[in-house]
Amino acid sequence: MLSDNIQEKQVYALRKIAQIVDYQWPEISDQLPRIEGLMEEESFPEKQLAASIASKVFYYLQEHDEALRLALEAGDRFDIMTENQYTETLVHKCIDLYIQRRVAICDFNDKSVQVDGRMEEIVNRKFE
Repeated sequence: MLSDNIQEKQVYALRKIAQIVDYQWPEISDQLPRIEGLMEEESFPEKQLAASIASKVFYYLQEHDEALRLALEAGDRFDIMTENQYTETLVHKCIDLYIQRRVAICDFNDKSVQVDGRMEEIVNRKFE
């Protein structure tokens, strides 16, 4: 259904995949290019859902940098208050990366380093 051109079917498929991604991620990993492709389609209504699924698959593949990038793309679908290994790992990675970038900016006056506002939001929410 993901390869179908009808958005309603694609959304339905993503919702079903989201329910099983923690258990079926090896099979889902074969569909990563298609899932990421849906995120890039301007008119696709569930970009955040696709990002969330892709993030979890990359997490299980031990690609934590990519998993974090996609979790940030997932917006509210990446709930930092959820208590599980996936969320805790990515929140810690986010905080570490945020600190590294802030140190580079403040201590080394590196103007080329940027801090993603979504990262800063996660850090602030976690410390609240």
